[in-house]
Amino acid sequence: MRERMDPVEDPVGDDADRGPVAVDLGLCKACGICIELCPDSVFDRDQFGQPVVARPDACSQCLICELHCPDFAIEVRRRRPRAKAEPAEADAPALTQGDIVTATRGVAERQGGWPHDGEEG
Repeated sequence: MRERMDPVEDPVGDDADRGPVAVDLGLCKACGICIELCPDSVFDRDQFGQPVVARPDACSQCLICELHCPDFAIEVRRRRPRAKAEPAEADAPALTQGDIVTATRGVAERQGGWPHDGEEG
């Protein structure tokens, strides 16, 4: 018979310490809602009827299991944020204080200075 510790965490996935999904077996009452609702078939039942994270790499982090768990026994962890891309080098001149910039659909265009290219007015 399996010994239960309260709470027991089943960490799996991205790395051994912080996988994408954890089931607290101390809170879980094995209702099976997570198994039924998971669109990615991440969960299976173990020999004791408890949900286990069988396919952690399939988890899309949709949060359906966590939001519908009546026992609050599931935690969906955010994966590590992706490294931010370096900004592309642009041929545009550097902006200075007083410049007006219009950005539309990811395209930035320098509009000169304020109020009219450095004129006082």
